Amino acid sequence: MPLGSNHVTTATAANFIPELWALDVIEAAESSLVMAELVTRFDDVAAEGGDMIHVPKVSNFEAKSKVANSQVQPQSNTEEKVTITLDNHKEVSFLVEDIAAVQARSSLRDVYTKKAGYAIAKAIDSHLLGLYTEAGNGGTVEALDLEAVLGASMALDEADAPQEDRFMVVSPDAKASLLEEEAFTSRDFMSPVDTNSPVQSGLLGQILGCRVFVSNNVAKTLESGVDLYHNLMFQRGAIALAIQLGPRVQANYIPEYLGTLVTVDVIYGYAALNADFLVDMQTQG
Repeated sequence: MPLGSNHVTTATAANFIPELWALDVIEAAESSLVMAELVTRFDDVAAEGGDMIHVPKVSNFEAKSKVANSQVQPQSNTEEKVTITLDNHKEVSFLVEDIAAVQARSSLRDVYTKKAGYAIAKAIDSHLLGLYTEAGNGGTVEALDLEAVLGASMALDEADAPQEDRFMVVSPDAKASLLEEEAFTSRDFMSPVDTNSPVQSGLLGQILGCRVFVSNNVAKTLESGVDLYHNLMFQRGAIALAIQLGPRVQANYIPEYLGTLVTVDVIYGYAALNADFLVDMQTQG
């Protein structure tokens, strides 16, 4: 079975014990996810099988005045739908030779499990952050300052986005701009973070009721020779994610190579549910 020659050797290997590293990989993936925890999830629906999920996009009703001695006025909306296609199958594989498993220090196991988990998390988060292309609002701002945040928040208000579950995900460069603004460190503007909530990866703090996260996976494009970072402000209902399988860890012993082939994989789909609830705040790098 031709597997090539890029195997883990005694110089780079870790001591992998399936019962231990399977859990480690999954925990590493979950702890590295930022966007996946902030969007609407359809994992349960995806687990039922199939390759697509159709989500109705329900229109708003209009409150009408009831006229005395008259019938009510039924409203019939032509509903649209958003399709989540479950066509993303990502994997991370490596082969650990027996001599490496025996001789390597056990502490190196953590390195490989975290790297595998992070690679899976990065694939998912990068896809979700790439949905800036679907944003119904946004544009280039001079800096990610209070004025820019107020403008993005106003865009969500005008789109009737719910006030709860609003988030910002920004690049490390944009984070530096935020922290230079007195408004972002002043108690007059900052909202308290719930100390009883679980620790979330990348959480910087809160501003104007919006939780701010930092991620290296924020999308970057090149426009006229200038790097543009697509920082996002959105409400949870803007984006959908459905993880159908995984992260799953499998191991098979390969006698031909006297080693264990380890594969971590995940199947998922994603889509923009409501573009008006998504704001692309572009900043120059």
